[in-house]
Amino acid sequence: MGKSIKQSSEDKVLEAARKEFAEHGFDGARVDRIAKSAKVNKAMIYYHFKSKESLYERILSDLAGMIYERVAGAIAAESGPREQLYTVIHRYIETITMVDRNILRTMLREIASGGKFFKKVAVPKLILPIIAKIEPILRAAQERGELRRELDPLYTFLQIIGGIIFFNIIQIPMQGTVLEERAFRGDYTERFEENLMGILKNGIESGEKTR
Repeated sequence: MGKSIKQSSEDKVLEAARKEFAEHGFDGARVDRIAKSAKVNKAMIYYHFKSKESLYERILSDLAGMIYERVAGAIAAESGPREQLYTVIHRYIETITMVDRNILRTMLREIASGGKFFKKVAVPKLILPIIAKIEPILRAAQERGELRRELDPLYTFLQIIGGIIFFNIIQIPMQGTVLEERAFRGDYTERFEENLMGILKNGIESGEKTR
């Protein structure tokens, strides 16, 4: 029973903290407001997370871990490298679309403030591990003649993933605008993925036959 109560209080704090950090950023966030929103006392927050910094890092760490597990878990060893690449892209689009908008707002604030915690948490727990998995896939596809050989695997990965992240984050400042009506209504995620895949197949594939 004690374990379930503890987990419930953690969840409440994390939910309240995501909203607080999204609204005020790390520097502007206040533990008092988080406690009030979560309907717990400050002592409970410090019991679970020790500090505001630890709470913030937990939120970023949970996000990084979730994305990595979903994306890395989509790579099927029996598939060819080109199919593996497109599967990863599909899973990344699917996963980023699922992310709470409060976390995306937090990431906007984090990057705008210099990315101190992004470097500390996301780079070692998400970015570098994903690169370590994707670069060999891209190189294998180049060796098989499936992707253009002059492409840099690292830049190719960063540009593809960067475009997906930007597309999702840009929805936040575009709310209530004409662009939101045009680009972010209905089955826009499916349309975005279809368009991106079309660009990639015409832009990075070599056109050579696989050996």
